[in-house]
Amino acid sequence: MDRIILTLALVTMAAGASAQSCPDFYRFVDFGLRDADRRFLRGGPLYRAESLAGTPLSDESKTQCRAVSDIAFDGHANPIPVVARIQYAIEKIPFELDELQVSFAEDTSAAASRNSARHRVRLATNGSKQIKNQNSLCVTVKDDPMISCQVFSPYPGNVDLVIYCDEAQCKMPVLAVTPNIQISASWSIGGSIVARPVDASEGILAKVQSIYEFLEPLASGI
Repeated sequence: MDRIILTLALVTMAAGASAQSCPDFYRFVDFGLRDADRRFLRGGPLYRAESLAGTPLSDESKTQCRAVSDIAFDGHANPIPVVARIQYAIEKIPFELDELQVSFAEDTSAAASRNSARHRVRLATNGSKQIKNQNSLCVTVKDDPMISCQVFSPYPGNVDLVIYCDEAQCKMPVLAVTPNIQISASWSIGGSIVARPVDASEGILAKVQSIYEFLEPLASGI
């Protein structure tokens, strides 16, 4: 019984620490830097948690802060938490998305390569059909209600960007921003797009550009 009580107490303490790790109010988040011991410190890339007009944008219930005590403060003395990810509230985004998240990754290039592996297999599958244009390479496979598209990334670097769409939703698991920062997003679609792959590729490119145009102004310093 004592062991059970102790275990419950530790769980409760851990949950409390997690719930209290993000400040009550913040205007910016910091993705932090790691020291030689791989501990996170302040001083990494900054993202706004509010619009340029001052409207809060983050979904605090899905934003994950790190336990870093020596955090920075903005010009209004608001804390700048060090985060593992920031989730943006979809109702605050000026175009339709189901999810939008910026997160830390150990290696965005490796994560993007893993994500694109399925697309490469589909390209080599017998009976597949490729749809190419200047900025994308999409593929459909016979009797498969999915289309996968490798598209031109708006961020510099030769890193794969592959989006997968089924009859209900498109998913972008990895859009590499820097070697350690990535964007993931998803959005709903209406009906099968396999029958209209050209429209699909154009729609995907437009959505990626919208995400970039929304987030890039938020990726600025104080």
